[in-house]
Amino acid sequence: MFDNNQKSVILDIMQTLKDILANYGYLNKDQLAEINEHFPHMKVVIKWGGMPRERVHAYHAIERINYIESEDIDYCREVFLSGKDCDNLRTALHIAQ
Repeated sequence: MFDNNQKSVILDIMQTLKDILANYGYLNKDQLAEINEHFPHMKVVIKWGGMPRERVHAYHAIERINYIESEDIDYCREVFLSGKDCDNLRTALHIAQ
């Protein structure tokens, strides 16, 4: 059903999701790229230095961060999942809260 390469990819993304949840929903740049690759429509929150927070899809978050920072408008302080999304992910993965 699954070859070893597919199993490896599945285990990698599952480990990434566990790491994100262990870090209270906060994502680093590499994790955001991996989420974008496997779950592009997952919503994340971008916390800017001065602008209001934005809740956008992962595929749009990378583009948005690059644009805002390249235009020197503001800087990205943090990227994270909302509390509700973290709870839903914990439930789906059967991880105790």
